[in-house]
Amino acid sequence: MKKFNIGIFGIMGILILVVFASGCVSSSDNNTSSSSSNGQSNSQSGQSASSTGNAMVKVIAAGSWSGSIGDSSGSKSVDGSGTETFPLAQDPGIVSVDFQKDNSKDAVSDNGTITPDTSTMTVQIIDQNGNVVATQSTSADAGVVSVSHTF
Repeated sequence: MKKFNIGIFGIMGILILVVFASGCVSSSDNNTSSSSSNGQSNSQSGQSASSTGNAMVKVIAAGSWSGSIGDSSGSKSVDGSGTETFPLAQDPGIVSVDFQKDNSKDAVSDNGTITPDTSTMTVQIIDQNGNVVATQSTSADAGVVSVSHTF
């Protein structure tokens, strides 16, 4: 029997397709995000962020990360480090984002042990008025954050 190795980006792509497909048959407002048992937590918040006129995705992290952002204009892969924002389409529709902390640069001590990256990475979806409409965080080493919102 042949084994298939999908990887994290394959899983993220499948999740985006499922979210888009579920939005096509559902008329309810999807303002929630899911969490799993790998050190993630989620919450909905009315926190205010600076208004830019366009909805956006904001990543807040101390280290490196990579991810994908999907909205009505399509899906794109991004990578970076620290805090960055990514503008969404004018009418974004269903927004689905998946980010993972990059642990490829973990600190190695003199005795060869690796220090895991337990810093917090937070991903926010921010509406056109600057309000955080969905957010999720992880402090797990190589942790994954998945969050979505329907505009």
